Amino acid sequence: MSIVSAPTSTAHFTVPIRRDDLLRKWLPLVVILGLAVVVRHFVVANTDVSWDITLSEKILDGQRLYIDLIEVNPPATVFLYLPAVALARALGWAPEIVVDALVFLGALVSLGISSDILRRYRSLDNLNGWSAAFFTLAVLTILPAQTFGEREHIALIAVLPALAVLAARAKSAKPLLWHCLVAGAGAGVTICIKPHFALALVLAAAAAAHYSRSWRTLLVMENWMAVAIAALYGICVVIFCRAFITDVMPEVVDVYLPVRLSLVDSLISMPVILWTGAILVVLGLSRGTGGNAVRLVLLMASAGFAAAFVIQGKGWGYQSYPMLALVLIALDLTAAFRRRAAEQPGERGGFISICAIVALYVILYVIAAWSFAWFNVAVDTRAAAALVRRVAPPHPSIVVISDDGALGHPLVRMVGGRWISSSMGLWVTLDATALRIGGGLDEATDRRLATYLEAERQRLIGEIRDGKPDIIILDQRPDRIAVDGHGASWSEWVKADRDLSALAAANYREAGSADGLAVLKRNGT
Repeated sequence: MSIVSAPTSTAHFTVPIRRDDLLRKWLPLVVILGLAVVVRHFVVANTDVSWDITLSEKILDGQRLYIDLIEVNPPATVFLYLPAVALARALGWAPEIVVDALVFLGALVSLGISSDILRRYRSLDNLNGWSAAFFTLAVLTILPAQTFGEREHIALIAVLPALAVLAARAKSAKPLLWHCLVAGAGAGVTICIKPHFALALVLAAAAAAHYSRSWRTLLVMENWMAVAIAALYGICVVIFCRAFITDVMPEVVDVYLPVRLSLVDSLISMPVILWTGAILVVLGLSRGTGGNAVRLVLLMASAGFAAAFVIQGKGWGYQSYPMLALVLIALDLTAAFRRRAAEQPGERGGFISICAIVALYVILYVIAAWSFAWFNVAVDTRAAAALVRRVAPPHPSIVVISDDGALGHPLVRMVGGRWISSSMGLWVTLDATALRIGGGLDEATDRRLATYLEAERQRLIGEIRDGKPDIIILDQRPDRIAVDGHGASWSEWVKADRDLSALAAANYREAGSADGLAVLKRNGT
């Protein structure tokens, strides 16, 4: 959220623009965007984004979400990407290129609007915020690494103007109408993406109200607008996506939600440790440096996203992006204000102050680099994709037998294939099996889990028998699924299933293996 905040002036139109000013202010932004594009080229494509693009294509082809297509997430997840995929079709471009381009555009627009808000209301105490703008752009475009384009990434981009408006209101400013409208729309979209994210907005609004010493800050137009958008979205889900409520939610409650990290494991996970360290540094070094309203809003929003991360209980890297991104921006602001304080006339302890500032920047970039590495953890299936290209016909139809959605996505798109399964992977089989082995279930719950298991098994058999995929990718990695109470691979799981093993043996032969995956090719292709 930290953007340019130089004082405004009615005479600035008459000041000649110097070339060195243009280079100093705009060249770093261009360089950061260039580096971000390079990063996008070298990192593995995101699994969830690839799957959501595939879902969007199937919906545009006439298939029905939650009826023909099985997705554990609410419809906002898919409809985030549907316009980009439709635009890609109209232009004849690859959907991945259009999604990336729109995310980049969204980041620039969000940064520009947040910049205007912070500058206009002098929320950063007249700090020359260009360096903060550079860092924020890097946080939005480079830091996400492999999680670029994820829901959490888009949610942070959408919510930044709302946080900027809250920081302005914390100092009793009265934002322009269009600022409020953009802030309310962004906040509403953020809540629609994941209801958990309302925690970030609630805590940030409470921080603004506390700072301004007025509870009326909670009852401003943009907050009501966000609530209205979220409520309208909920109504639309009930009316137009009833199958999500009646069919998907019960399965999610029975199978998906119970499989989670313990509270202790969540609290000692890598992102929480990094976040806690950054919080302590900001709190320890921010006293007396200015910009307290902005930092308070950032930190409280980050705390809300951290709470959402723990509540979800999955520990996945992309879910921690908003909390780490915001605390890094707050840490960068702390360093900028600390540096400005050290430059004030009469400031004592020059050498010690310089050492503290250097140490602060070292901590900042160590946490940022560690976060980047955390966000870049991904399953690499490029070798398996190369094998599929060699042995499969053009545009092969593909089925993956595994719980791991990262094996099929983006692989199927990398080889120009067609995903014929209705779901991302066999997550129901994995989670329901684990829950049944864990014990402690009542008889009714155990029966429901058995029903879910058999339904997914029959669905897989039907997709292979009737869909006749050209390629079956079989996960051979050990200890992925339990067979007879013991850890086994999905390949062993197939062998233990009489119907699946007979179907595979009669119609497929192994064409090779790579990345721990066996590639089975249909006979006669």
